[in-house]
Amino acid sequence: MDESKVVAIRVEMPDELRNQFKSAVAREGKNMKDVLLTFIKEYVANRESSKDKGAA
Repeated sequence: MDESKVVAIRVEMPDELRNQFKSAVAREGKNMKDVLLTFIKEYVANRESSKDKGAA
């Protein structure tokens, strides 16, 4: 990670959903942290590009 400061977040969810997510990413040879970070980065980028398009 290239960020100068790393923080933790806590997400509460049903145990079964967590187990399903953990299994799904493991089948892909990934880990939950990396998949969540990818999702968050893509989510933010999509919102930023939508915001930019709206301002044009």
